[in-house]
Amino acid sequence: MSNVEIWKGSAGIELPNEISNVDEIVPYANSLTIRQQQQIISAYQIKAFDMAAEYAWKKAMTKLKETISTLGMKFIGEMIGRTDLDEYSTVETELTDYNTINLAEQLGVINSTAALKLKQANDLISHYFSKNANEELDNITALQIIKSSVQYILGESDISIALEFSNFRDRLIGETLNLRDTQVEQIINSPLFYIRTVLSILLASIRTDNGAKLENSISNLNLLINPFWPKLAESDKWNIGTLYRDVTASGNSIASSGVKNALLKVSGFDYVPENLRSVTYIKAAKHLLDIHFEFNNFYNEPSAIRKLANLGNTIPLPAFIDCIDAYLVVYLGNSYGNSDIATPIAEEKLSEISIDRWEYYFSKVIQNDEIILTKLQTKRCAMRFKNLLIKYELNKFIDLPRDNQQLYDALLKEDYNRVNSIGLTLYNRFKKNNK
Repeated sequence: MSNVEIWKGSAGIELPNEISNVDEIVPYANSLTIRQQQQIISAYQIKAFDMAAEYAWKKAMTKLKETISTLGMKFIGEMIGRTDLDEYSTVETELTDYNTINLAEQLGVINSTAALKLKQANDLISHYFSKNANEELDNITALQIIKSSVQYILGESDISIALEFSNFRDRLIGETLNLRDTQVEQIINSPLFYIRTVLSILLASIRTDNGAKLENSISNLNLLINPFWPKLAESDKWNIGTLYRDVTASGNSIASSGVKNALLKVSGFDYVPENLRSVTYIKAAKHLLDIHFEFNNFYNEPSAIRKLANLGNTIPLPAFIDCIDAYLVVYLGNSYGNSDIATPIAEEKLSEISIDRWEYYFSKVIQNDEIILTKLQTKRCAMRFKNLLIKYELNKFIDLPRDNQQLYDALLKEDYNRVNSIGLTLYNRFKKNNK
């Protein structure tokens, strides 16, 4: 790898401002055959709007997933914290559309505007194709989905990933690096996503490898932990603490000693969990989050949230961020509503969260919480969040970080234009730091 640098995701193809008809937009889908283009146009023209939108969307998501899969599924698993993925896993079954869009943005396949538009299209598809939809997909909404699919994915003849970063993986576990190494300097100054990926690769190696690979990974973790630590989110720090607990419990003295030395360098033992409950909570929460952003989410959320809620009333601290996100997305819902069955369960669990944990969330988590910051762009979701804070007397925090405090205060004052503006600023800042 010659360098590790920020690369900008594609802004898609340029569509003339004046075009607004499906037969004008679809021919720009260069990656589709003429026959495939005509299928979309014909379906739209006979008013089969759902068929036209679904076909364009599925073609777009298939192309995006195929592009990402060129990195290899094991490497993708390392990037997203899925240790169960290997080279025999299939991208179609393991990555949801929502996660695919997120990963594509983080990898520099698409830019933040494209990601935002595609997420909106995903929400529309999920709603109109769910069992809870009371209305059919209209022509304007269908055209919006088709246009986003064409402009940001299908219009590109060849979407590519900057593969240089994937080559750095071999060095991480294949040799002992030093701070004077040009690639190390560049990775330290890279966006958070790449730092997290490097961390995930090292932790996975320490957990499973032995011999020289294990020794190299331990050495490189100890080399990088000091410059990495201030940039890591709370969940990343818990991942290191969890690894220490696991390798210690398994009797791997070499790995245990190496991770212990790394944690000592940053006074990181507060992030070592006490037991195995955290893993179970995190898996259940992530499953609920995946369901929320997929088809028939309102129908499928009740069974998933019951599994999470039935784990117990006290959420382990390492799992807190994942769990509060999972309960919040169900409670906040989307612009179309909420799951009638799942929402009361979510509210009950949110009401059980202690005031000090809520303060921790608003102080250290929300500014990097992409999921909730996105939700707050919808007025209905912001109103529900405000109502939750008022109902459970969570409206007295006064010493939060400046931007967090402004967002929190705007919520309580029902100044939703300001909520939208501050939330978008925090979202864009988070995205900028992760590109």
